[in-house]
Amino acid sequence: MKQLIASVAALGLLATPVAAAQTKMAAPAKTTKTTKAVAKEAKAEGESMKTEAAEHKAAAKHHGKAKKHHAKKHAAKKASATASSTKKS
Repeated sequence: MKQLIASVAALGLLATPVAAAQTKMAAPAKTTKTTKAVAKEAKAEGESMKTEAAEHKAAAKHHGKAKKHHAKKHAAKKASATASSTKKS
């Protein structure tokens, strides 16, 4: 029993530096990139490039969700149309 406890404790001491090293190698936070198009739009609207880049990022996320939603709807219609066409045969 004492050997079991000692081995578990030793394993814990060995695993601690490995876990600490993994947390240090975490990916850096992503920043919003400003392209020429974003800079041009920001200048036209009188906003900062950072604000305009954030708006573009939010819009892209919104449009991406809508695209997935519509794809699911069309896939469901296509599946039902295929099922009905096979039933007629």
